[in-house]
Amino acid sequence: MADAFLETTKYLRAWMVPARKGQAPSLMQEIMDEAGAAGAEVVIAKADLIFGADHLRTALYHALRAIADGTNSSSSLAMETLLYASGERQLSSAIKKMSVGEGTEEIVVAQLTDRPVRPGAGWSELPDMEKDIDSERLLRFGIARTELETVKGDRTGELVLERVASVDVTKK
Repeated sequence: MADAFLETTKYLRAWMVPARKGQAPSLMQEIMDEAGAAGAEVVIAKADLIFGADHLRTALYHALRAIADGTNSSSSLAMETLLYASGERQLSSAIKKMSVGEGTEEIVVAQLTDRPVRPGAGWSELPDMEKDIDSERLLRFGIARTELETVKGDRTGELVLERVASVDVTKK
């Protein structure tokens, strides 16, 4: 399973990108335009609700599997990946939760396919999984306080991966 997981998601690259307040939507559009011109498929989301490359890798894996199985909710790999990354069962809820807005000061850009995205100045590679994740961020993501009490220390990121995987069950 691990080999299939890594093979399926081998093109994923993800970066943290700073944005000046009020500039995130235009920056997102610029990145989307450049990616589209290169034939790259990308996901762009608010950085505070992405907990590392493993979060996105897991979402991409589930999105690709849903598309292969014909159980996808979206015709776009990027939107299906965003759905899983959000941990939501409805695409409209996923978009509302993860979308970049005027107040966004940091975004995540994820390359999903073999068409490369050229990182810009100031972009930094996203770590596999954040350590010491703030419980308030996890609560905003939708992890319940009772769930947080079930894990300790640097294992809180596993709750995010579990939520991503649970989208398969809840979206049916």
